[in-house]
Formats: sequence, structure tokens, C-alpha cells
Amino acid sequence: MKFGVVLPTYGKNVTRLSILDTALAAEEFGFDSIWVTDHLALPQADAERFGHIFEAITTLSYLAASTRRIRLGISALVLPQRNPLEVGKELATLDALSGGRVILAAGIGWSAGEYANLGYDFHNRGKRMDEALKVLRTLWRGGKVISFSGTYYRFEKVVLSPPPVQPGGPPIWVAGDSPTALKRAVYYADGWHPNTQPVEQIRSALESVRPLLLNRPFTVCMRARLEFSSNPQPDQPFSGSPEQIAGQLQAYRQAGVDVVIFSCNAETQGERERCLKTFQELVKPQLT
Repeated sequence: MKFGVVLPTYGKNVTRLSILDTALAAEEFGFDSIWVTDHLALPQADAERFGHIFEAITTLSYLAASTRRIRLGISALVLPQRNPLEVGKELATLDALSGGRVILAAGIGWSAGEYANLGYDFHNRGKRMDEALKVLRTLWRGGKVISFSGTYYRFEKVVLSPPPVQPGGPPIWVAGDSPTALKRAVYYADGWHPNTQPVEQIRSALESVRPLLLNRPFTVCMRARLEFSSNPQPDQPFSGSPEQIAGQLQAYRQAGVDVVIFSCNAETQGERERCLKTFQELVKPQLT
């Protein structure tokens, strides 16, 4: 089982230094990956939580130059409100510059106002998501000169160079908690990226699509919140003692989860780094 850190890239108190310090601490403590969150143009009505946010691809580029080993992920890019040809070029470049460390989790988003602000149709975003995933695959696997003709996206003889370092391009995971998102992941991607769900719900969902996978590699990466506490919240997984959290992770691993990426329930940078260090020193050794 692998573990990543969701960086504090959004919220009223986040700064360049809090992002950078958390990324460097995650790499120093031995986490496998760091993750940024994506929004571009939320309307005020939807912006209470994500209004102050560092743009995802720009931030990952900055962090690629500041780190050496750790994988670089987006959780999750709202793909249908961007041009997939531009995204494909940006992430191919970032993969080349970072030495092949990029992972893309992509979802359809939830803010109709953000789609309107960016000039994209909110109501057909699922269909455009499917085609945009095909665009990324075509770009990253199709050689140096690439054409694509679909319902929503078309281009001819595009030169994509340099290509990604990773063969076939960065891994693509589909984000979302619904059965539709999971099936989209099975049909078009390398993995599924849900938020925290009860362990039996994860197990049941994966069992429902296992015949479609035909034993091919398929990564399940869950996003969660981590809180060390003497008074664990009964309805919040990964809240409690190191022993309790390790036991929960064992159950999720047995249900089919391969990767968990955590944000720490912390108010200060010191609390955040202590949370990460405690996990690596007291939780992870119980899982080996």
C-alpha cells in the first residue's frame, strides 16, 4: 500500500511556504506522492472553501523543481472545463521536466457556475469527459504527429514533442464516488480515485466491476482526512490512535484500495508536519 499527502493549496491561510514546506516534509518523511487540488474560476456562491486556491498545474511545476523523488499528482483536475489538448501538452512537458513523476486524477466537477465562467457546457460534461480522456491517451501514445476527430474535440497533425517520459504518458485515474465514475475509470483509465467511503462500500463497488477488468492492472486511490485523536470520530475513518488507523488501513487494503492520500487535520504547519511524521513512524510500520 502506498501513501501520499494532499498539500494545503487551498484555504484562507495557505501560502507558498506552507505548500512548499509540506511538500518537502512529505518527501523527507518518505511518502510516495504529493497532491494538489484543482479549481480555476469558482463563482462567489461556490467559493467558500476553494476560493483562495493555487492553480494546480502551475503549482506542480513549481514543486517539480523543488523536489527530486516524490510523485506529483492532481486530485482532481476538472478535465471537461479545460481544453484536453492543452492539458495533454502541459502534463507531457511536466512529466518530461520532472523525470516521469506525474499522476493525473481527473473528474467532472460540480460547480455549474465555474463551467459558465470558463465558457464550457456543464450539462454535457460527462460525455466530454469520456472524449477528453481519449484525447489524452491519443496524445501520449500516438507518436510525435497526432490527429483526433471526435464529437467535441478535433485536431489534425499536431506535433507533441517532447513526449512524456512515462511510456504511454502519466497514469490517469478517474475521480468520483458514483458508479458512473467507477465505470468510466474501468473503460477509459488506469484507476479509480474516490473520496473516503465506508470500507464495505468500496469492496462492493470493486467487486461489481471486477469482471470488466480482466485482471489488468488497475489502481484504486482513495482521498481521506487524517486525524490523530484520543476521541476518534465514529463516522470519520482515519481518526483515532495510530493502532486504530493502522487497523482501518488494513481493512481498506483487503477491500482493494492500493493508495491512500491524506490531508492532515491541522491548523498550523507544525501540527501538519507532526501529523505526517507520526503516520510514517507509528502507523506505516504496522502495515508491513
